[in-house]
Amino acid sequence: MAAPLRHLPVTPLDELRAWLGNPAEGDAAALSRLNQLLQQLRQLALPELGGRLVKATSTIALKRFILGLTAKFDWPEWTPWILQALQHEPDLGVFDEGCAALGRLELRSAREALQKLAAQRTDPDRQLILRRELSALDFQQPLAFYLGRLLEGESNPRLAHQGARGLAAGAEHEDFPQLWEALAGADPLAFRLLLRAVAELPGEAPGPALLELFRETLRTLEDLGALEALTQRIQTSARTAARTDLAQALSDRMAARAPEEVLALREAMGAGEAGHPGAPLDRLRELAHGPYEVFQTEALAILLEGKVARFSAMVTEAQDTATKQQARLSATLNQICDGLVRQALAGHIPAADILPVLEDAFDRFSHSPGLDYAFCRLVPASADASLGHVPKAQEPKRRIACLDVLGAREEDALVPFFLRAMEDSIVEVGQRAMHHFGKLPSSFPAVMELFRSGQPERVRTALHIFAENGTKAAAEPLMEYLKTDVRDDLVLECVEALGAIRSPMTAPVLLDLLHDGKPARLQEALVDALAAIATPESGLGLLAKAAHLKLPEVLIVALEGALAAFPGFERPLPQSELPLLEQLIARCCDDREGEGQRLRAILATQHLYCFDQECYLRLKDAFSDVLFELRTKADWDRETNDRVAAVVKELGRRSASLGHIAGKEEKVRALVQAIPPQGPGRAPALLALREALHDPEFIMRAELAEEIATYALSEFGRKDQDWRELARLCEIAGLTRQAQLVEPLKELFNRATGLGLRSAAKEALLALGLDEADISRRAPIHSILLLDPSAFFRKRLLAALGGTWDVREAGSRSEAAPMLTERPVDLLISEQTDATGDLRPWLKMQCETRRCRQVLLSTAARDTSPGEPWILGVLYKPYPPEQLLKALEP
Repeated sequence: MAAPLRHLPVTPLDELRAWLGNPAEGDAAALSRLNQLLQQLRQLALPELGGRLVKATSTIALKRFILGLTAKFDWPEWTPWILQALQHEPDLGVFDEGCAALGRLELRSAREALQKLAAQRTDPDRQLILRRELSALDFQQPLAFYLGRLLEGESNPRLAHQGARGLAAGAEHEDFPQLWEALAGADPLAFRLLLRAVAELPGEAPGPALLELFRETLRTLEDLGALEALTQRIQTSARTAARTDLAQALSDRMAARAPEEVLALREAMGAGEAGHPGAPLDRLRELAHGPYEVFQTEALAILLEGKVARFSAMVTEAQDTATKQQARLSATLNQICDGLVRQALAGHIPAADILPVLEDAFDRFSHSPGLDYAFCRLVPASADASLGHVPKAQEPKRRIACLDVLGAREEDALVPFFLRAMEDSIVEVGQRAMHHFGKLPSSFPAVMELFRSGQPERVRTALHIFAENGTKAAAEPLMEYLKTDVRDDLVLECVEALGAIRSPMTAPVLLDLLHDGKPARLQEALVDALAAIATPESGLGLLAKAAHLKLPEVLIVALEGALAAFPGFERPLPQSELPLLEQLIARCCDDREGEGQRLRAILATQHLYCFDQECYLRLKDAFSDVLFELRTKADWDRETNDRVAAVVKELGRRSASLGHIAGKEEKVRALVQAIPPQGPGRAPALLALREALHDPEFIMRAELAEEIATYALSEFGRKDQDWRELARLCEIAGLTRQAQLVEPLKELFNRATGLGLRSAAKEALLALGLDEADISRRAPIHSILLLDPSAFFRKRLLAALGGTWDVREAGSRSEAAPMLTERPVDLLISEQTDATGDLRPWLKMQCETRRCRQVLLSTAARDTSPGEPWILGVLYKPYPPEQLLKALEP
């Protein structure tokens, strides 16, 4: 099939959610992309990652993988998520990984989390794990000992991390001056670890200090940027021009701070050889600070002394130094920004104190992802003036990155901002804003207002938003819109939007619009939309409509769309539609009607799946003739020849396979008929049937799958079967892929007491497409029978249940028995004793004879436990109706 209509923009958060929904831990390319996403999203990824840790249905493998990410992305914000997950984590291996992850963070908050866990999880195994991690964070030496080890930095990373763990355990707010002083001489690793420790200290001291360090680092980076530009400019200019350039740059920089010295320098430089610029330049050298001013004064002094060779070497050295320092300070600035965000979100420093500084820096410095992240993370959604700085950023990539951070916040109050950002002059930026806008909860009503405004431009904007975001909720309004008197250009855009939404419910409306009298562009949009839906209804509709269509570019997409709706032998094209399909293929391959679409039509047929051996043979023969014709032409193309030959070979292979399938189907039917109803030969016969169905070269047609499913259903209801026979039947049922077997298999799974039968039923349900959560989810309850000797209690329960469920009542087992025989129920709510004695054997018999699916005991006996798989639960009288309603939740 042809490529999709459009490539919808996908945000980093969308990609992360998709990855977590279908993890690919063994795919190197997927893992590389995940690392890129996490580097881009930063801590905004934690609600998704942490949410999977807390979610009970997450697999153990996924939880361990997420906890392993802390080794590379050791954000302090991991701590509350890991703590929440480990407080109730049942798996000891995951608990061990989580405690190790907290230890790797080397933070005060992580140590406190481990101490909380030690007080809550008191079983011996978990206490052993917690003691191991807490012992590594013990504060057994003076602070200076751990600080010295941390300052080893990159020369000895093991000791540096050991020092960081010691600081996490013992550093207090009164140690802040000592730690802050140590930052000045730290190498990159030691600086990073120290900064994390400082940001975790309690008290108000770290916040203002971090803010001042941010300002100082930003000034130095700006100086280095100016220095790099200056050195590149003067490196290639004449020495006289370089001297003038340096003097002018120095005057512009220091005129406000030292006006007298600058004036004296200008006069001395203007006097030529009679001037003496050395004295004012020396005074300016004393006042200079920062790499930019220091270089200006020293380089100008060297030029005035006539040391040209030394000046050239100084310029080259300054360029190299500036490049290295910029890389180091950029990483430092990112770390400081992370600390400021953490301080603001923790409430240690008001965001109002940080935001003006970040806002000013956002305009001045455009090369720091950490700065952009911090600004977009902290800027209030209601601060229109502050948010207005984002669209003014010069680089489109920077604007897109900022939009991604703001969009990942998913705050409803950002709707006006994204509406304005959609008008960006760069199309890609506007589309990204449009996509983020569509993700906000209140965006749909806002777009619907545009759509219903009646103004063509506003309607067109709404249609573009629906198309870019694939807004499913817009399908119904768009269908209603197409039924009204609409302008032709808006009809086209509406159809394109429906194609991007890809909702199956739109197929009838699109098929009604599709006929030969419509404009060519509209016909193309309609078949593109129907092809993108790719449902049996749209595919069969395209086949039927194609008989009355004429445009070649429409016919070929109709062919591809029809084949895309039936993507495999599990969902093959119906036999009755094959004549229409062959007619459409012939028209597309015809030089007159197809107009050059023959090759595309031939390649499309490799996606044909049907159970007609003769159809494959006819197509194979027809395409073989085409292949022969290609080889006789002067412009014969080897690549085209190979592609057509591959299709011909595949069609021949499928034809031969169908011949083998027919023979194997007869053997399978014979195996089914040969299964004895009982006796020692039954289990081997069921095993032989399972092996035949499990043959990887056997393709089961829908008719045979339904026959075997019907057989399995009838056998499930038989009494006194050996569990091995039932397990084989479960395996056979799973291989049929029939949805009608889901509930019977779930019932078997819930009732099974042996591990072998439960495992077989579970594997069958997984083969039918269910996941772990679906298997454990109870089937919905529709009908209930209340069995209780107390008429008052029955009326009380009837009042609570009658509005939602089909409820009947009975006062005794003799009264209930005929009611269950006449009409079985999903649930029987019953006392466990009545006037004639214990009810449990009778209740068990009702479940075994399928007169009810499960039993909910409603009793005053406090020593009752469920004990049996057919018992849904136990409610102890007296209980409020709300407790009963909660027990009935699926």
